[in-house]
Amino acid sequence: MAARQMPVRVERAEAGFTLLEALVALMIVAMVVLQFLGIRTSALIDATKARNWRLAREIAEERLSELQAGAHETPPKSGDEVRLEKYDGFSYKIVIGESSVTQEESALADSAAGEDAQQGEKLDWQRDREQYRKASQQGLSYAEYQDKIIEDEEKRRLEDKAPSETEFEEIAIVVFFPKLDAKYPDEKESLMIKSRVSTLAISGLTPEQAASVAASKGETPAASGSGAGAGAGAGGNNGGAK
Repeated sequence: MAARQMPVRVERAEAGFTLLEALVALMIVAMVVLQFLGIRTSALIDATKARNWRLAREIAEERLSELQAGAHETPPKSGDEVRLEKYDGFSYKIVIGESSVTQEESALADSAAGEDAQQGEKLDWQRDREQYRKASQQGLSYAEYQDKIIEDEEKRRLEDKAPSETEFEEIAIVVFFPKLDAKYPDEKESLMIKSRVSTLAISGLTPEQAASVAASKGETPAASGSGAGAGAGAGGNNGGAK
């Protein structure tokens, strides 16, 4: 009887070992599949991020080109955010005036830094360095430069001068778009590009219309200049960037 029972015991051992192998194989397959799905998900997120940044830059450059060409009937309102129906979650705003652009840069940098105090200090240092550089170019101290910016903008508002091809304003185009790894609802990425644009182009008037406005104000029309502006730059909170 004992001799007959031996094969039965061996068969049961072999059957148990085969089940264990199957379970291990399934676990290995599951791990590989999960890893593959994780890689695909990460690649998809990276591709979407790249697409959003590229689209944001295209939108900003398109709006800047329109502004430089004077392709609008009324002057844009500085700081007004405009939603883009064509691109879900995307919006932009035009900021006009050096002090307004500086304030917008500071706000974007603070938003990008978030709770990272070290990053916030670094961004503050970079902004201050840029302001000192501009002040130095004009032979002014930092405080004098800040006062000059405010005085110049206030003077332009009070003078209400006719738009001209030879006078320029610093402007910035800021594009906002969804942040994929957001820490809170509706968190946005941002991209900013800057340039100097003639007041004529910003006004949306033709040279003839600007000359008529100048005449009505008793001003001497300025000599024709190069028109749009130069020196576009980019930034974001990275973004945003900037």
